[in-house]
Amino acid sequence: PKVLLLDEPLSALDKKLREQMQVELRRLQQAVGITFVLVTHDQYEALAMSDRIAVMFGGKIAQVASPKEIYQRPVNRQVADFLGGMNFVKAEIVEENGASLVLDTLGFGRVRTDKPKAFVRNGGAATLGIRPERLRVLWDNATAKFEVAGKVVERHYFGEITHLIVEIPGLEKPLSVTETNDFGADDIPVGAPIRLAYDPEALVAMAD
Repeated sequence: PKVLLLDEPLSALDKKLREQMQVELRRLQQAVGITFVLVTHDQYEALAMSDRIAVMFGGKIAQVASPKEIYQRPVNRQVADFLGGMNFVKAEIVEENGASLVLDTLGFGRVRTDKPKAFVRNGGAATLGIRPERLRVLWDNATAKFEVAGKVVERHYFGEITHLIVEIPGLEKPLSVTETNDFGADDIPVGAPIRLAYDPEALVAMAD
């Protein structure tokens, strides 16, 4: 056949075996050289196995792109929220100039970010998104050109990483932060003040 349809073939397997089979299926596809269409509700399975991903809602395609583009530059909030965690911040567009946008936010202040290729402006309101792993804890006296300050309200340990929930003044919802435990993120006490660095290139603008 020219195309092989695989409808959730790994859904009944445990996590370790499922990850092993993802690698084997990828090797098999490359060896036989035909197109595999994999249907899955596992977002990370889609990211790990695909050359191209189509995200669908209600029978309609919302975005088709490479795994990297669809994860780092989702076209809208629905796609962003479906593929992994994403922090969402309300923003107001103050300038639109070619391939860039300038936005005002309560938590991050005024920021400039790339305008997504599929960005369609709907008035002045917008949403700014940033992945939890793109927020970095600033330790001791370290500083960054772009940073926000807040307070840790939750801490969840996951072995090699710790997931922090951080309240930022001005934001309606706390930020989710994923940090490796190399420098002691797992020992940050709840209630502690914290500073987070970010790269403006990690910010994703989405029209409301």
